[in-house]
Amino acid sequence: MSFVALHKEELIMGWMYSFNRKKQQRNMNKYVRAINKNIENDDLWRGRFYVRQIDSPIFHIYEDKSGASLEHVHLVITDRMTGKTLDGWDSMNGWCHWGGSRLWRFVNDAIVEGFDVWRNGPDPYKIKNDSKYDYRRKK
Repeated sequence: MSFVALHKEELIMGWMYSFNRKKQQRNMNKYVRAINKNIENDDLWRGRFYVRQIDSPIFHIYEDKSGASLEHVHLVITDRMTGKTLDGWDSMNGWCHWGGSRLWRFVNDAIVEGFDVWRNGPDPYKIKNDSKYDYRRKK
């Protein structure tokens, strides 16, 4: 599923007001899968980073009964080259607001600032075509 398809789906906004926890969980999983697929197909990162949803323990129903959302969604991004991980917590609405832009920003900030890939390790542009650093292939 592409980023554009998720954005069109979010414009409908029906899933954000659903009282069905499983439906909201499935939609959050779609966002995580879309990010992982984009990182895997990216020519620079080639699957080096991987996002996982660890937990979403609270399903919060709004006081006025106008809707509900997953609260405290725990995401972890892993750098497969170094083995380092970074955590992020937010609500379903927080992660997925504006086409998942906060989720994309979390991944981008983790890559650029958290893992500091431009200062630590080999230059990603120099190893771009080296199969040793291709994390997409099955080992």
